[in-house]
Amino acid sequence: MSVYTSPNAQTPSTSYSAADKKPTIAIVAFDEFTDIDLFLMWDILGRIQNDWQVKLLGSSKSHKSALGLEIEMQGHIREANQADAVLFISGKQGIPLALQDPDFINTFGLDPNKQLLGSICAGSFILQRLGLLDCRAATTHPDAKTALQKTAAEVLDEPLVIRGNIATAGGCLSAMYLCAWLAERLLGEEKRREMLRELLPAGQQPQFEAIIDASLQSAAKAAIQTACQ
Repeated sequence: MSVYTSPNAQTPSTSYSAADKKPTIAIVAFDEFTDIDLFLMWDILGRIQNDWQVKLLGSSKSHKSALGLEIEMQGHIREANQADAVLFISGKQGIPLALQDPDFINTFGLDPNKQLLGSICAGSFILQRLGLLDCRAATTHPDAKTALQKTAAEVLDEPLVIRGNIATAGGCLSAMYLCAWLAERLLGEEKRREMLRELLPAGQQPQFEAIIDASLQSAAKAAIQTACQ
């Protein structure tokens, strides 16, 4: 399977060799983040940690989750501007707080022509605030759909929506699709399958692999559409 690439986007390299600098993936956190959104993606991406560098970035030295876990960050959010890929997590209380912080929003200078950008659930509101969803359809957590629609974004009832180098995922468990998209874009399909292999339930690997394949293919087929057409 080949994931669609926008003809107008500068595609990040998908053929990193051992001699190349490992791609860097930034997971952006903030206070009151949703625990599973951070920890699930951190775990999935860490399955092939020798192939890339994954860093937790925040505006403070540590951030506390919605369930009270305080997590030390590995860098400042400004580092996201130089990362090969940037993923925004969610938070029912955390997202509104982050959006109200001008220092948080104004730190980002992301380039969808040179970076892969993604969000899980309400992380899409950050992409929207940064102007990265203009003329792009998106998805989010079902409970946040109405609010995102009020921003004039075209919101789809899909687990994964890909538009060029930007992907949004809706629902916490759709992090598996978002990470799969990222791995396939940066490292190829074989590495994507390797990353997810240990996560699939015993006796149900074929079914889950079929669902993942179908979700990526469906998102890729729709990727040439824009909300402005």
